[in-house]
Amino acid sequence: MTWFYSEMVQWHVLLAWCSVALFFVRGLLFQFGTPQLQAIAKDVRLMVLVFGVNACLVVTGLSLWNLIGYNPMRDMWLAIKLLALVAYMACGHWAMSKDRLHLLGYLTALALLALAMDLSFSRSFFGIA
Repeated sequence: MTWFYSEMVQWHVLLAWCSVALFFVRGLLFQFGTPQLQAIAKDVRLMVLVFGVNACLVVTGLSLWNLIGYNPMRDMWLAIKLLALVAYMACGHWAMSKDRLHLLGYLTALALLALAMDLSFSRSFFGIA
């Protein structure tokens, strides 16, 4: 491992929580906010922030993946996590792609996000490493 591994893990965790918070808050603004608050949830500046956080999250994640030497072909939990994250992005995009929130897409995205986070902590899927 390199000297910056622990710092990168900390940044990755911080970025992940920021991404979760932004998604959760944007969904709440879409669902329960006044028209002014809903406009904030669709603001271009907020979307740039969301994109930046998620881009940095991907970079730190891929860097950690490379440093540790995980392989989704060998490590089943990582393959499932990557699939869950892709599905999360698709459901999240669908949930907030129009002028209203698609509640089913939002809840599905949150469930997939919870699965990906659980896999990050446990490194197993129903006991399968």
